[in-house]
Amino acid sequence: MISRQSLDLSSAWLNAAGSLGYTPPSRWPLELPWGGFVTQAISRRPRTPAESRGLVNFPGGALLHTGWPNPGVRAVIKAHGRRWARAALPVWAHLLAAEPYEIHEMSRMLEGLEGLAALEIGLPPGAPVELAAGMVAAAGQELPAVAAVPLNDCCPPLVDALVKAGAAALVLGPPRGALPDEKNGLLTGRLYGPALLPLVLQALRAYQGCGLPLIAGCGVYSQADGEALLAAGAWAVQVDTWLWG
Repeated sequence: MISRQSLDLSSAWLNAAGSLGYTPPSRWPLELPWGGFVTQAISRRPRTPAESRGLVNFPGGALLHTGWPNPGVRAVIKAHGRRWARAALPVWAHLLAAEPYEIHEMSRMLEGLEGLAALEIGLPPGAPVELAAGMVAAAGQELPAVAAVPLNDCCPPLVDALVKAGAAALVLGPPRGALPDEKNGLLTGRLYGPALLPLVLQALRAYQGCGLPLIAGCGVYSQADGEALLAAGAWAVQVDTWLWG
């Protein structure tokens, strides 16, 4: 049985959730020393795309809103579980939920699957501290639980609560934002792009010594970016839309 606190990567480079589907590709889009693979978001029940989904570019990046569509945990296990067992890299399942019981149910279904090395818990934007800690604590004891937090939600009380809840690591993930869209409204969603590099570097500086390994989960658009984050104290880095070319 894997210790709840143990994470083992052969390299500090991972993809980010939502960038490459559910199974490690046979040929990666970028030639980097990959150490693990993070799946697309997986929810307890199937999710359809958001009605207001869209992509808006801005200087230095883009705002993306999809609603995290996926077929649900049972369908994902059926379609990809055997592929995870044959994968050359450890697989982290990224779980999407609104309540702790959903994380608990999914973790019970996923624990014991060969090739699965960790559960990455995508915390809802603006989640109260108690809810966020409860979601991490609900992940069970067999697999390490990695907490993925939007960069603009990170704060000392939240990080302290995640440590106490048993998180194995903290992903400093894409922040949320809003931009005018082509329909003259506002589109809200996750922010991506090289403009985020200074923000994640500052977050690494702020949370060094918090008691958790820190994973830089946004702002990486070159190998030099990743190496700068590692030199600044990141335990690992995650690559997102840079993988899309």
